Amino acid sequence: MAVEQIFYNMWGKQKPEHASYFSDIEAIAEWIAWGLEAQCSGWRDSPTQMSTIAVNQHKEKYGTVRVYCSLSAHNKVQKLWAAERRAIRSRNKRDGTDFPLPEKEEFLKKRDREDAKWYRYVYRKATACWPHYERAITAAAEYPHLLMTEEQVYEQVVKRAISKLEGERILSIIKEAG
Repeated sequence: MAVEQIFYNMWGKQKPEHASYFSDIEAIAEWIAWGLEAQCSGWRDSPTQMSTIAVNQHKEKYGTVRVYCSLSAHNKVQKLWAAERRAIRSRNKRDGTDFPLPEKEEFLKKRDREDAKWYRYVYRKATACWPHYERAITAAAEYPHLLMTEEQVYEQVVKRAISKLEGERILSIIKEAG
């Protein structure tokens, strides 16, 4: 069942019952920004980085959520790649195993994919928490193709708005992310 959308793009035009609309959208932008750069507590009191997404800015603009970000941010990827290589070397030395170290290009592709799935997950959580603001949340998304349904991806490929290869990549992310 479709939820009636609440959407305004000009201050002062909202109905009295929606007086908090613009501050709500600002708070949702902040919630998404924090979610995209998520960390969770690790087993040794050091946080685990859930993504390598870098959020540059978040705000409400023209009644929409704006989260300006980069997937697979260089400095975060470098730090995570170095940490993973150290962990593998340490495990190999400790256990006498010979696990291969990840190649940088392979690691970057993995991070791109994981960040795309995380981006989709966070935005889907936001629209689940605030379904009446779905239009405001998704209208100005930095990576709107990651928020599409399978049907929308097929439509975009048919219209040639995105390439077949890009469509296949997005569909595989959608299927993995759920």
